[in-house]
Amino acid sequence: MSGHAGRRRPRGPTRALAAPAALIAAALAAAAPARAAEPRSAIPWLSESIQSVAPPAPSAAPASPGAPAGGDGEITVTPLPAVSRDAIGLLPPESTGFSRRLWDGQSAEAVRDQILDAPGTGVPAAQALFQRLLLAEADPPAGAGAETSVLVARLDRLLGIGALEQAAALVEAAGPDTPDLFRRWFDTGLLLDRAAEPCAALRQNPALSPTLPARVFCLARGGDWGAAEITLTLGQQLGQIDADEQALLARFLDPELFEEAEEPPIPDPLTPLDFLMREAVGLPRPPGALPNAFLVQDLTEHTPMRMRIEAAERLALTGAIDDGPLFAAYRSGEPAASGGVWDRAEAVQALDAALDAPPDARPPEAPPTQAQPAEAPAGSAAVLAAPLAAADAALGARGLRVAFARAYADRLAQIDAAGWPGPDRDRLAQLLLLAGRPDAAAAIPDPGPAVAAALALARAAPDAPRPATEPPSELARFALAGLTAADAADDRERALASLVATGRQGEALLGALALVAAGPAVDPQGLRAALLTLRLAGQTEAAHAIAVETLLADAAP
Repeated sequence: MSGHAGRRRPRGPTRALAAPAALIAAALAAAAPARAAEPRSAIPWLSESIQSVAPPAPSAAPASPGAPAGGDGEITVTPLPAVSRDAIGLLPPESTGFSRRLWDGQSAEAVRDQILDAPGTGVPAAQALFQRLLLAEADPPAGAGAETSVLVARLDRLLGIGALEQAAALVEAAGPDTPDLFRRWFDTGLLLDRAAEPCAALRQNPALSPTLPARVFCLARGGDWGAAEITLTLGQQLGQIDADEQALLARFLDPELFEEAEEPPIPDPLTPLDFLMREAVGLPRPPGALPNAFLVQDLTEHTPMRMRIEAAERLALTGAIDDGPLFAAYRSGEPAASGGVWDRAEAVQALDAALDAPPDARPPEAPPTQAQPAEAPAGSAAVLAAPLAAADAALGARGLRVAFARAYADRLAQIDAAGWPGPDRDRLAQLLLLAGRPDAAAAIPDPGPAVAAALALARAAPDAPRPATEPPSELARFALAGLTAADAADDRERALASLVATGRQGEALLGALALVAAGPAVDPQGLRAALLTLRLAGQTEAAHAIAVETLLADAAP
């Protein structure tokens, strides 16, 4: 874990002069006020990094020049109203297509609950639309104030997905100067190996009251090992830390002293601070799956290949990362065994080798016979069909077919598959459709029924001519109806359309996304309602992508 404080501290005299014991004791003894009841959260594992933040002094608007002075000669000032940070986002309406009044007609509490309750699952295009909602800049809902409950809910969903970079950018744009925002900034910094700024804020801002574990960690992180040890000792004497926390912190500060000692128990819940300190001193991870946000630590080139692939796959499946880190993990070494992640890595590397092989321009020595056909030149389109099929099958079985299609889109679009058998041509066309390349897919001759249906979905519009053949499945029929219908067909569709018509766009979009949360296993009528709602809400491009991915994400020939 590069850059963290868990490295062995320097031996020699304790540098307690950097933080005299009396001053540290005074800081610890000044008990901070109890934290107010926290708003509802989707994250059970946040570190208790601070106890409170001192309230800022009331702000005041300066008097205009020439304004009358008060009776004592002082200028009269007027307090400014608090501005809600629930409006803050990274994506302006111009880039999202959302209304600036995205949350009209709803209270802040209702919006918070809808965001926390939203499944946020489905095909990758549905996940991406949900993330855009979380990152959107929009007017705050009614009743939003200094509590930032909607902003906190959005951050929690990003952290739950494992989208740490997005969460970090959002909390920094808001300014992490409340207890709830600071805790999320602190933990995001830890998990991204960027703890220096939060730790500096704890040292430099007297309004922040850190908990003892956070104080000890940051002192050590800054190289002040003596002050960290004194703080830990005094905190234990003052009863501000329990035995398990003390054991972990002591081992973190000087792991060599505890090489033969019994391992401290794994905390429940395991916070990012606990996790990083345990990783720093080589303590085992808990059994079972770690939270998605913790897996970002495993994407580095120093992580063992299997762990790196497993982390990248999980984060890709939630939409937290794009295909780049995933395929970098598959290519990070030689597969060490067979089955599972190793089969997927081997399939990716075999496809890479086939794509990279230079064409062999040498003509065959003798004309081919029927019994012994000529081998296709290395690197030619004909020899790509088999490794492409193998990679598609391997990654599709893990739910990563869309990521696979996007990763290879440019190279797949260059393949001339005119001589391929029908199933291989259809596979290539399906992958191009999943990659958002309908024109390249349409250029492949003699499409099968599934490809023809997906092409119809990619190009569907209310005023477009109906496809020449009927869609081959109930799912395809309802998807096409959702992309072409002019009016709602049942009470559910009318209710969602009414939300859009009355300006409640955010609520309508979350409702539509909930209907497609099951991905390819979606109810066909729910898919129609969702696609119609997305179109009415101005998200036609997302509707087309969701329809195509729903039809093809699990549909390898």
